[in-house]
Formats: sequence, structure tokens, C-alpha cells
Amino acid sequence: MATEAPLTQTTSATPAQAAGGPARPVVRNTVQKRFVDPDDELAFPLHKRAVVQLAKDTYGKPELRLFYGDKEISFDEPELFGFGEMLTKQSRFIARSATQWAGGQPWPRVQGLLEQLIEEGVLHHAEDVAAEKMAGPMDDGARPSPLPPAQTAVARSWLECEAITQEITGRPLELGYLELVIPIFRVVHMIVDADGRQVGEANVFPKAMRLDVPTHWRACIYAGTRHLDTKPMNVTALKAMRAHWGQMMAAILRIREAYLRRFPQARDGWTVGDLERLSTAVLAVPTYQVMRRHGVENGALHPALSSLFRVTDGVRMTMHQMLFIPIGEPTTSPDAPMNSQEILDYAERNYSFHSEFGVCAGPRAMMEEFLGVLVDGIPARNAEAVVLDAEVEAALSDVERAIDYGLYGLQAYASVFSLWPIMTRAYEQLWDIAQAWQASAAGTPAVTALVERLRGILAHLKTSTYLGAEQWRVDRQKVYADMYRQCGKGLNIPQHAQSLTERIALRRDARLLEVEQQMRSLLSRHFQCQDVADAAPHIEKFLTCLVDYFSQEQAILGVACATQRHINALLGRTPPQRPFSAAEIDIHVLLQGRDARQVPYLGGELGAILGVEIVVHQDRITITEAH
Repeated sequence: MATEAPLTQTTSATPAQAAGGPARPVVRNTVQKRFVDPDDELAFPLHKRAVVQLAKDTYGKPELRLFYGDKEISFDEPELFGFGEMLTKQSRFIARSATQWAGGQPWPRVQGLLEQLIEEGVLHHAEDVAAEKMAGPMDDGARPSPLPPAQTAVARSWLECEAITQEITGRPLELGYLELVIPIFRVVHMIVDADGRQVGEANVFPKAMRLDVPTHWRACIYAGTRHLDTKPMNVTALKAMRAHWGQMMAAILRIREAYLRRFPQARDGWTVGDLERLSTAVLAVPTYQVMRRHGVENGALHPALSSLFRVTDGVRMTMHQMLFIPIGEPTTSPDAPMNSQEILDYAERNYSFHSEFGVCAGPRAMMEEFLGVLVDGIPARNAEAVVLDAEVEAALSDVERAIDYGLYGLQAYASVFSLWPIMTRAYEQLWDIAQAWQASAAGTPAVTALVERLRGILAHLKTSTYLGAEQWRVDRQKVYADMYRQCGKGLNIPQHAQSLTERIALRRDARLLEVEQQMRSLLSRHFQCQDVADAAPHIEKFLTCLVDYFSQEQAILGVACATQRHINALLGRTPPQRPFSAAEIDIHVLLQGRDARQVPYLGGELGAILGVEIVVHQDRITITEAH
């Protein structure tokens, strides 16, 4: 990269912003430019936090990228790669010494690079940097808990599904619909293992079910984006993981081989979609043990299985981030090749090691060994000496049923969550129709009120969700369709079965005619359409959008409920007694807390506007006056 060009490339915020983690905002120059003399001593505060990665630019040419705090620095000239790599190894150095780094560069060029780095706030003159900023905290690293006080002191499980959902959301959900509301990878979060720790640790879902458990928190000393971060790491969970490491790695090899028997093409190379399915299959092993009929009781889950869940969930979350979070980097296709090194590189530069309250406690060597087992199939050290405890062996004897559970769970997730792109698209269409209606001669105060209500929803969708752009919605739908199809292959569902896209496609049938007529009357009455002829075109457009949406909503319910029946049969669970409604999908959002609400449920919004209650089931829609 030429010295006269800016060293720092700006980026938008990373996905970690949504989880409360560090972000990479657009860089703004706030430091006055400083000249550098050869004998000046320069400082690179917290240089261990810098991450260096060799990558390719959009034209396929190699470039060296340096990530440091909120900065992303790119070197696109190979002769400067050595400079960039050596830079991150320095805490303090004399400016002229940089001319000797990795083959050396003439002083005028090095001087220009150093001055740009000072201007961007990466480097500083040593006399301007306090000693404590260089060294970090001088205490023993112990940190107070970052967690707010727990809201409960009683260990619960989703076997109490109706009671828990009633308490938190005011809507009781039958256990037989659990996986339609709680993603398969979160079902076991609140379970307590035999060590007295919840599987989800600080990230238990829902938050209201997290317990206060004695935990030792420390500042993170590992190199990389976690280094001395303000958020601490949970070393108690790390200690438990070390104690059961051998059994965990042996279990992963067994589960990995079972997965590859179903997806043999992955032996030739992993994809992002493969690794999401594989990691979910690993998570399903302890989850199945708890959720099957006569399963392991709360408080009795073997710690090797709970630790197995925690370490593997990091891979699952990273794959999920690649597939679904379009901030920081574009989303990745589920067919994109992926390997261990790329996983670690992505996790570092996108703050995947950071969560809302803490940072990952695993050292780099431990992560590399784990990924070597999971991704590359390399047995862990001393693997031949590992003897599995009876509870772990028993769980692995159920591995085929557990993988079935994981794949059906992902199919349920894919079908249900397909509703949100469709819903946000409908909101956008209704907004356009309402604006045109307001601007016409048929506009009424009620139409104006509708426009204002939709204006607030659309503003939130575009600024606070990952569904505000049509391309993001299209990308998500492609991932859901691939997830549903690939899981079907792993479950040996016939190849000629319809795709998810075909199953939830828009269909109009006679059952919707009565609903359409009822809605037409409601819209005319609510929006006070005195001149029916002027209002009719707007009402018909509005009505068409709504009925089309309801049609797809019903199709999604049909697909999801069919998958849930397979899950209930697999687990030996009693079938639910009540039909599942579309509004119950919203329970997942409500469990996150109303402050975290992303997309208000369209049926609820419409009902509130029209003063009615709209209940959508897979085979019928009922509209009644609200009480």
C-alpha cells in the first residue's frame, strides 16, 4: 500500500454490536497528526490485542489485515507485510528500528507509515502514554461478576414448558410445541449438570431462568481481541472443561463419524452449512439425554456432556454468525468451504469470542486442538488412554437418535423462522400501500394513524434488525431452505419431497374467501371510507397483501407442525392437545424480554389497529371482536 494512501480502511459495526460486544465503527480521525523523528520512542498500547490475518482483497490479491480495537488496517503491498507483522509484536520501540523489520524499508517510507498510524491513534509517542495503559491491570486479574442478579433461585427445565412460558410471557405453550419456539440449540441451556452449573452458564436462555452460581471471573490475558478486555472470562467453566477434556474429545470423534455416515460428501471438505449441522448434532447429544422420555434428571447431567455443549456451541454460533449476520462482513453461503484456520480467523476479526457479559475463556492452543478433532478428525493427545464414564458412553449409544433430534430441530427452526422475512416484507408492502392511500383523496385520519404506526415499525426494522433490507431477507430464506433440505437428506427423507420454498409458497384456496370478505368489511369500517369507490383500490391492495401473508403463515404452520410431530414421536412425548397458532411463534421474542423485541408480530399489530383478535392456525383463520 502506498504511503500516501490511508492505511486505515473503514468498516461498519461488527455483529458483536447486537450482542453488546465491541464494535468496529467507522474510523474518524480525532488525533492531530504528529511528526516522527528516527530517535523517537513509540508505544503500541495493548499490542497483544492486535490480530494479524493474511487474506485476499476483492480482486483476489493478497493483503495483510491488522485488527486492533475499533481499527482495521490493510497492507496491500507484499513488501510491507513483514512491517505489519512485526508491528504487532512491539509494545515500545525506537522509530528507526522499524526500518529493519522483515527485510527493511527506507526511513522516509517507514516514517510515513508510522505517522499515519499515530494519526489514526494506533501508535503513540511513548511519553504520551501512561505506564498502566501499556501494562494493563497490575493486580491478580480477578474480576467481579459482570452478571446482573438472577431472577430465580430454582433450577427449572423445559419439561415445565407451560408454566415457564406463562410466567414470562403470559402465554402458556404446551411442551409438544417446544422446538417450534425454542431453537434446538437453546433447549438445554437452563439444565443444571452434576457439578451444579447450568449448561448455558452466563448465556442461559431465557435470561429469567439463569441461576446465580459461584463463578470465578478473571481478566483475559490471551493475545487477540479478548486481551485485557473490560469483560472478564469465566475460569470456573474452563476448569471443568479441562477436567473432562479427554472424554469430550473422544465423544466428539464418535459423533463426528456418525454425522459423516449421513453426510459422506463432507469427508472431502467441510462447508459452513455442514459445520452448523455437525455442531448442532453435538449439542443434540446432551439435549436428547435430557428431553427424551425418562431422560436424565435436572442436576444429574454428566459434566463432560455439559462442557461438550459449551465448547461446541462456540462453533455453532460462529457458523450462525457467518450465515445470518450481514454486518461487518457479508453473509456466507451455506455451501462455502470452511476449515479450522478460517473459523479462528473469522472469530477473531468479528468478535465471536465476545458475548454480552464475558469473553471466551479458552486459550488458543485448546481451541486449535478442539477444532483439530471436530473439523479435521485428529484424535486429541493421549486419546488411546481415555476411558469413558458410563453416563457418557450411554449418551453416545443414543447418538443416532440424538442426531435425528438435532436435524429435526433445525428443520423446525428453518420453517418457523422463515416467517420473519415474509412478515417484514409484508410490513414494507403495507407501508407503501398506506402511504399512497394517505396521499389520495380517500385518505382519512384513521389512514394517517396507520401510516404513523407503520412508520415507527419500519424505522425500527431498518435500524435495529437484520431484516431491514430485501437482500438480507432473500439471503436468510436461502439459508433456511438449504438447512431444511440438507437436514432432510440426513434424515433420509425422500429426495422427491418438496423444498421448503415450495411448501411455504403463496397459495390461495377457498378457505381464504370468507376471511377475505370479513377483512374487507373490517377495513372499510375502520378506515371510515365514505366514498367506497375512491377507497376500494387501496383497500383491495391492502387486503391482497394481508391475505397473501396469512396464506404463507398457514403454510409455515403446516410444515412446522409436521416436523414437530416427528420430534414428539422421537422423544416419546405426549402429543399436544391444542392447535398451534402463528401468534405462539412470537413467544420466542417475548422470552427475550420486551426491550429486546425485534419485529412486532403482524397479526397482533393488525388486530390492535382494527380492534379484533386474529388467530391463524394451519387449517383455519378466525377473526373475532376484541374484548
